[in-house]
Amino acid sequence: MDYLLYHANSSVTGRELVRQLGISGGAESPDRRPQRLIRWGNRSEIRFNAVGGVLNGKRALTDASNKGRSLELLTAAGINVPPSAARFDGELLVGRTETHVGGSGFFLITSQRDFELAQGHLHCTHFMKYIPTQREYRVHVFQGRVIGAGEKLMSEDATSLHIRNVGTGWTFRYNNDGAAQRVPQDVRDIAIEAMQALGLDFGAADVLKSVNDNFYVLEVNTAPGLVQPTEGDRRREVDQGPVFQFYLDAFRNWLETAR
Repeated sequence: MDYLLYHANSSVTGRELVRQLGISGGAESPDRRPQRLIRWGNRSEIRFNAVGGVLNGKRALTDASNKGRSLELLTAAGINVPPSAARFDGELLVGRTETHVGGSGFFLITSQRDFELAQGHLHCTHFMKYIPTQREYRVHVFQGRVIGAGEKLMSEDATSLHIRNVGTGWTFRYNNDGAAQRVPQDVRDIAIEAMQALGLDFGAADVLKSVNDNFYVLEVNTAPGLVQPTEGDRRREVDQGPVFQFYLDAFRNWLETAR
């Protein structure tokens, strides 16, 4: 038995991967020993260790999901990340919660009062210097190679220039979309390095290009949303994102060669 262990927050994509891979899966530990295990963002303890291999071990997922810890590991590996800040000193900051999902948990800090509110009411645990942004990319890496890469672009109904997530109207467009600029090789290389620094077999690295042409890794996602739920007449369906097939092919190949 092969098993894909997904997190409740990534269950839409997780369930669709399970269905199309034709393997067992769920948000809970398997009830018997799996041959191979794929952890799609779920770092929970499991009752039985896989005997034929694991993609994304528990420790690596724990480090990657803790944004403070992941930034420490990336810095130690010589990878640029936005400088951290212990207090507000007049420069714009970005406050972040310890963990977050779907691009949430980012707050622009413009004053000492903002800083205090972010700590006390928004549960921000660490702060970074705001980096004036030229472009932002997402690079999907699987076992040391790039399987998909795209650029974050503003939609017509965007509501913010500085906090860029789905909630404020920013989404990633991939190379099959004419609006997306081809992702530079430097960005692809730093994404691969980030994955190695965190000990991950696969994931999606968010990389920022500053107005000074420097690159910074913002975070690495271990369960990126690849499909969106849609309501049909009688059943719930999913609309597959452009990178879904790349992960599907990569997982199928790994499951086959790991036998």
